[in-house]
Amino acid sequence: MKLEKLNIQGIEDIYLISNVKKEFAKAVSEEWKENPPWERYHKKLAIDLAVLDQEKERAIDLPHFEKLSGEDDLYSIRHPEASKNIRVIYGFVDEYIILLTAFIENNDGDYKRAISVAKLRLRWLKS
Repeated sequence: MKLEKLNIQGIEDIYLISNVKKEFAKAVSEEWKENPPWERYHKKLAIDLAVLDQEKERAIDLPHFEKLSGEDDLYSIRHPEASKNIRVIYGFVDEYIILLTAFIENNDGDYKRAISVAKLRLRWLKS
């Protein structure tokens, strides 16, 4: 596990834990489809990340972003109206946004497990 700068043109202040790439790919996987990377999910995420990079903490005022209830420093990118409810949990370290985990939310247990992973990764970053 390592910290990586997100390599998308125009996005300056977003980093990710290396595991997030694999987690996102697993969440959007559609084995019956022939051609990965299932671009519609990647396009949505890239647009959300551009907004997040620009708006920072103010993004939670927008529909696809939320502050996680009961968590001091965890936030989520969400698209509950999509056919797959893919979530990306992120946090802030100094002035940087860190993508901590990605998952598909099928039930409350999925969210609880993802929050635990995100908390561990955030502690790792801050130590």
